[in-house]
Amino acid sequence: MEGGPHGVAVAPAVGRGYAALPLSALVAVGAELAPGPEEVAVRLGGRELRFRPGSPVFTDGGEVRRLANPVYVEDGVTWVPTEFFVEHLPALGVEVDAARRVIRRVRTAANVPAPERDEAAPAPDEPRTDAAPRRAPPPAPVKKLVVVDAGHGGVDPGARGPGGTREKTVALAVARRLAEILRRDPQYEVRMTRDRDTLIALRDRARLANGWRREGQPALFMSIHLNANPSRSARGFETYFLSEAKTADAKRVEEMENAAQQYEDDAGKRDPLSFILHDLRQNKYLRDSNDWAALIQDELEAVHPGPNRGVKQAGFYVLNGAFMPAVLVEIGFISNPQEEQLLASARQQQLIAERLARSVHAFFGREGARASADR
Repeated sequence: MEGGPHGVAVAPAVGRGYAALPLSALVAVGAELAPGPEEVAVRLGGRELRFRPGSPVFTDGGEVRRLANPVYVEDGVTWVPTEFFVEHLPALGVEVDAARRVIRRVRTAANVPAPERDEAAPAPDEPRTDAAPRRAPPPAPVKKLVVVDAGHGGVDPGARGPGGTREKTVALAVARRLAEILRRDPQYEVRMTRDRDTLIALRDRARLANGWRREGQPALFMSIHLNANPSRSARGFETYFLSEAKTADAKRVEEMENAAQQYEDDAGKRDPLSFILHDLRQNKYLRDSNDWAALIQDELEAVHPGPNRGVKQAGFYVLNGAFMPAVLVEIGFISNPQEEQLLASARQQQLIAERLARSVHAFFGREGARASADR
């Protein structure tokens, strides 16, 4: 439980009038970071904390707390006043010595498990008998969580094909089929962000997934969408993971899918999308998301007539803040008349769902092999 010290940078008080430490320093003591367009989420010691650059207010498990000075971003790094590290972290089993510039995990009553009692031995006040000793049953294996997100919904139809097919309808149909396939396997716990025609705010979808995931539970998040392009000849399938858009086409898709926020109650109140790239690199799920996206593309190639447009990256709001590998799949172009007709068919929807399920099996199989190799 107690870890060795890790070095950490300290921003001096000169300039801003108060010292600060980089939020990414928490990665060294086991924290998970997930940057969002307005805030950075941190999971540590079973608690979720959220910080908003420019504000002295942060939340700890939904409880609002206030620092004397605001969080800020400089040169791509999120800095938090040392007050947070010194006063708030000890309760989470983390100790910081700003003077010596070190951070470490420490043993506390909150993070030390109670000693296990030998089930074969009697309790102190329990009389001994000649009966055979009772053995505790082995713990049930932890189910793997798969969160299936059907894009758009409710008043937000998403893209619309030339024949009138709506993205929200096809996305939900494929999502339902995928969930049904995965639920047949007892190793999975399957959740859907929406299972009917309703609107779920983009910012809430990853938060729902985080809330469903138990500490240490393997998990995946998949958002299902249909692509669109002014050119009706555009076709094919592609899978995105969260990062900064690298191409004009990726930026176009990013803007199209993020436009769903116009239907949300607080539309227009967001700041422009701004990724904290330093913290994003600390997100251990980035590589896994990329790997899973590649598996998805390989699977869809077997059932999709369009070209494999590859794995791409862009800044989708729906993926922001997910504490798990997360991807957004564009299963075809609804703006292409031929692909629209194909995607609207129950047979193609089933084939796509089956291949998406295969990608889940393949990802967890690869993760199991990797874990065995690391032992």
